[in-house]
Amino acid sequence: MKKYLGTLLAGVTLMAVLPIAAQAADDDQNKSTTADITLEQDTENSAITLDSAPNIHMGTQENTHATKTYEAESIDGNLQVTNPGNTTGWNVTVARTAFETTTGTEMKGAQLNLTNGKVAAVDSENTSTFPATENLEVTTVATKVLTAQTNEGIGAFTLTHDADNVSLKVPAGTVSGAYKSTLTWSLTNAPS
Repeated sequence: MKKYLGTLLAGVTLMAVLPIAAQAADDDQNKSTTADITLEQDTENSAITLDSAPNIHMGTQENTHATKTYEAESIDGNLQVTNPGNTTGWNVTVARTAFETTTGTEMKGAQLNLTNGKVAAVDSENTSTFPATENLEVTTVATKVLTAQTNEGIGAFTLTHDADNVSLKVPAGTVSGAYKSTLTWSLTNAPS
C-alpha cells in the first residue's frame, strides 16, 4: 500500500510540473514581428472634390394667395464629396439666388429649407468619422450644409434629403408663375 501511495504521489507531482515545463517551452516558441504599409497620396487625384449636387423640384402647386409651405415633389441626385486621404477637413456650403420668373418677377420672402439630411459613406466599410450636417434655410448667403473636421470625412460621402424633408415657404401675395432659383454648392478644403 505504501508503494502504491508513493507511486501515486510521484505521478500527481509529475502531472503538476509538466504543464509548467510545457508552458516554458511554448513561451520560447513565441516571437513578435511587425506588418507595415506606407500609403502615399495619389498625385494625380489628391484633391478633395465635390462630385455631384442635387436639383430640387417643387412641382406645380396651387397658388392660394395665402402663405403656404410645399414639400419637394422630387430631388434629382445627391450631394457627394470625395476625399482621397487629406487630413485638412472640408466644408460644403450652399447659397441660392432669388426665386424669379423668366420675366423677372421675384418671389419675396421665399424660404427654402433642408432638414433631416442623411450622410452615408459610399464604401460601407469606411472607418473615417462621417461629416456632419444640420438643418438649414438656404438663403442668398452661403451656409454650411456638410462639414468634416480635421482628420474626418476621408473617403467618399453622400448627403441625401428625402423629398418630404425639403420645403419651400411661399408667402401670401405671391404672383402666380413659374419661379426658379439657382443653387450654388461650394467646397472649401478647411472646416470653419
